[in-house]
Amino acid sequence: MRTKILSLDAVADNKVAMQKYFNPENTGGEYYKRMKRILKTAMELELTARQYECIEMYYIKKIKVKDIAKILKIKPTTVYKHIRLGVKSLKKCAAYL
Repeated sequence: MRTKILSLDAVADNKVAMQKYFNPENTGGEYYKRMKRILKTAMELELTARQYECIEMYYIKKIKVKDIAKILKIKPTTVYKHIRLGVKSLKKCAAYL
């Protein structure tokens, strides 16, 4: 049996896939909780502190890039770079799930 690779881009762009993989009601909650734990652990282990901060603020806290840049006192382009590189690292981790 082949393991299906879960792409972060595919999930973000496809609402049906997002509901299938991340909706606690459709998965009974256990799969959702397990995926959250795995993602949090991957973020802590694989990302730099700055990548972690930027990804957490952007995706979890829903803060705009301009505001993240002001908070961290860096340029918005640098925030984009940290997010892009962090997501790239997480995609590599997701390939092994």
